[in-house]
Amino acid sequence: MFEEYKNKIGYYIFKKKIKKDFDTNFSFTDFIENAIDYILILPLNDLDYSNSFDVAKYFKIHKKNVTLFIPEHKKNSVTIAHNYTILDYSLNDISKLGLPNKGFINKLSNYKFDVLIDLEREENLFLAAATSLISAKYKVGFKKEEVDNLYNFQMVNTKINSEISYRNLLNSLKMF
Repeated sequence: MFEEYKNKIGYYIFKKKIKKDFDTNFSFTDFIENAIDYILILPLNDLDYSNSFDVAKYFKIHKKNVTLFIPEHKKNSVTIAHNYTILDYSLNDISKLGLPNKGFINKLSNYKFDVLIDLEREENLFLAAATSLISAKYKVGFKKEEVDNLYNFQMVNTKINSEISYRNLLNSLKMF
């Protein structure tokens, strides 16, 4: 019960401070093809995490710079062969309300990407806050109730199967 109230307070604070830094007057024409630097926010669920690597591999195959935003304890699961840049976070980076702490906010403000893709399909306050703090011209993610205005390109989530959701996301992005 207490955790539910903390989460509600965290979302309230987040919505008051949400940083919507992308331009609303932009063209999606060739935005995937022309972008070089990508950051992928990987999901926390182990099955989704595993399935989400197809998205990362797709961009690596197309010679894009890919940074993976992952929890510190999953850093060793990323294969070195694909040469991803890692931006990790630990429990120390998360405040008691589930938001990034001040030090981590400062760290995230130093990064700039062409495209941010949030692969988390479930509501997660910390990852939503990180998405709002990372500077990117295009922000792509799955439709979520609490953070509906966070992305300038949203996908409907296939709740049952993450593999299908990620495949649909890639197929949609290939059009650009």
